[in-house]
Amino acid sequence: MTETTERARTARREATRERVLDAALAVFAERGVIGSSVEDICERAGFTRGAFYSNFTDKADLVDALVAREHARVIAYLDANLALTLAEMGDGAPDDLGSMAPVIERILSAVPVDRQVAMLQTELEINAIRQPDVSRSFRDADLRFRARIAEFIERGTAFRGRELLIPAADVADAAVAIVERSVRRALLQGGGSDPDAMARSVLPLLLLAVSQPVEG
Repeated sequence: MTETTERARTARREATRERVLDAALAVFAERGVIGSSVEDICERAGFTRGAFYSNFTDKADLVDALVAREHARVIAYLDANLALTLAEMGDGAPDDLGSMAPVIERILSAVPVDRQVAMLQTELEINAIRQPDVSRSFRDADLRFRARIAEFIERGTAFRGRELLIPAADVADAAVAIVERSVRRALLQGGGSDPDAMARSVLPLLLLAVSQPVEG
């Protein structure tokens, strides 16, 4: 087999794998992880069971791969935008709500607002609660995501001349909860509601409440 042929084969295999993952995302969002079968995913992807099992051991293996892909996308976005966020913050008084805006906007941008992806995240979390013994990949990925959000908040507030009064991890959990609720409220309301509306109002107040100007 030539190198060109091998590259083409690898590309086809990767394309098949991504198509199955995309199908799983849609099916899990619609029916939940437990309520979905390998057959459902194959039908949505337009592949046979053979194509599925040539890429994944079973549904649990597929879930792990989907968790890894979706969290990697969010983490990559956060990493790429951290420096840009700090550069955009510019000057401003430590108690100025506007000076915290870039931190808020980047947090909002890191959380999915697409209905399907938001539903997938909810389903994966529910599945992790229901089946903790097979959901380590989700828990680990969620911890990494929240740790990155905590770093984001800590560095952003420090850049504005403020220090956190409680652990950054707790602030990150509160911020993520607010953003997720903001998105879900908009999805429930429908009609093109702004998914960031509630979070944009509440998050600046949260960050100010849990931080203080650095003395000196």
